[in-house]
Amino acid sequence: MTWTYNNKCPVCDEPTKEALPKMGDATEVICDTCGRYRITDSAKEEFRHKEQDERHAILERAKGIAATKGGMTTITTGL
Repeated sequence: MTWTYNNKCPVCDEPTKEALPKMGDATEVICDTCGRYRITDSAKEEFRHKEQDERHAILERAKGIAATKGGMTTITTGL
């Protein structure tokens, strides 16, 4: 896996690393503030229209789902 730098976290806008190649329509992100998670392209597009506190709340819901079901935190539409 290769990582790209100089990207912004879709949740908090801080610098991140993103994994290449992408896995389907999801991008894997590592952020010092938000942690490691995946976000779908459609969710990333929706995030452009949301306030930062709402984006953080969605990330926390996704983390809760991942903790219950196991696996990586994944942000999708409809969370």
